[in-house]
Amino acid sequence: MVNREDCVIFKQEYGNELLVEQSYVKIRSKEDGIMSFNLRVPKEQINDIETFFKGFKISEPILIDIACTGNIHCYFKGISPIIEKPDYSFISATVQELKQEVVDEEQEIGVASHECVGCGLH
Repeated sequence: MVNREDCVIFKQEYGNELLVEQSYVKIRSKEDGIMSFNLRVPKEQINDIETFFKGFKISEPILIDIACTGNIHCYFKGISPIIEKPDYSFISATVQELKQEVVDEEQEIGVASHECVGCGLH
């Protein structure tokens, strides 16, 4: 069983979650709150990961929790094609972080926010 504190947790609006061990995830931050989550995972995990991300529509809300530091509110932007190597598979998911005003508005109506505790994104 994987410890949630050792994972990046991707969450759909309706409660579906994908846990990926942090050691398999690299995060690239770009302009305008765009982030790419590059997942280099064992081959046996790639089908579940692809299925999870293919369940999103472009601009659908997604929550991301890194090592149980709190939810980062984002919009889903897309995934890359899968790259298969002999020892691993690679896929990249791109998201855009919500602007602070939107997060503040969500807090007013009771949606939990990102509580950064040294997650390395900010």
